[in-house]
Amino acid sequence: FFFQAEDGIRDTSVTGVQTCALPILQFLYFIAGMKKIWVDHDGGVDDFMAMIIAAFVPDSQLVGVTIIDGDSFVEPAMECSAKLLARMGYKEGDLTVSGVSLPPVNQFPHSWRGHAYNCNDMPCINQPETVAEAKKLISAEKGEEVLAAYLRTSPDPVTIVVTGPLSTIAYIANNYPDLVPKIESIVVMGGAVDVKGNVAVDGHDGSAEWNLYWDPKSAADVFKSAVPIILFPLDATNSVPITHAFVTRFGDQYDSFLSQFAGSTWAMCTSQPHCFDDEYYAWDALTAAYLVDASMCTFEDRYIKIDTSAASQGRTVPTTVDDPDAKLVQVCHAVDAEYFYSLVLRICA
Repeated sequence: FFFQAEDGIRDTSVTGVQTCALPILQFLYFIAGMKKIWVDHDGGVDDFMAMIIAAFVPDSQLVGVTIIDGDSFVEPAMECSAKLLARMGYKEGDLTVSGVSLPPVNQFPHSWRGHAYNCNDMPCINQPETVAEAKKLISAEKGEEVLAAYLRTSPDPVTIVVTGPLSTIAYIANNYPDLVPKIESIVVMGGAVDVKGNVAVDGHDGSAEWNLYWDPKSAADVFKSAVPIILFPLDATNSVPITHAFVTRFGDQYDSFLSQFAGSTWAMCTSQPHCFDDEYYAWDALTAAYLVDASMCTFEDRYIKIDTSAASQGRTVPTTVDDPDAKLVQVCHAVDAEYFYSLVLRICA
């Protein structure tokens, strides 16, 4: 559902902007036994958008957010996530935001990681009351343990949207295998199955995508585990670049704070093809949007394994059922891009 006045979810009576009527939401969760969603992200511009979109999945409840030190720095990414959630109406006790302590094997380039600071400073999430409420959402506990604790006590299975490295999920699978059945599935942004990767560093052949390259062994461990995987590789996300034409459409609905945040933060990315001869894509937003409306995505079942050898670390290798390291994965390979853009605009309106 979307936050619309007619269904009682949007509340504009006080602030004139979007907030969740949390008492109504909590009542709906109680009576309907809604799907539980956890977001495990790494603090890039697109990760914040994925988290926002995950809060709009029909018949669901966003129950937690963990942030790993990937395409950002954890502290500003936690603060930004908590401010967004607070501005959307989440209160202490609804969920927690926590930082994962697991280290990288191959860290993202330093120059890529600063957007979390920019996003955290956006005026639309820095009202004093928002900042005060956000502080109550942040947990000082290790994020991987916060997730484990939630899985242990949850009566329902949890769908985890993973838009960063797979280290958190590998930690759960390796240290708490009894909790794996509590994971309904993981919806993962990562990999490059039939297209080239986006890792361009000395000593690598360019076949991998950055999220899986960040910690190749953990990626391999997850792909060897019993956790069901729905994969959004570059094959799919290459269809949804963040363009001038898309970003400027937020101007028509700029009275919404979500449009202010989305338009302003994605606008920081539209210079990329002009300055770096590359596109910025809605990698993570698309991954989360699948849970809102899967009809825009086309899937195929593929047997995949993760290469951990030096020159190809993190590569998603298509293989066959006979391969002992193979995992059957649902792979998104095509997307209705215009539908996706329109969906995001509707969510942010």
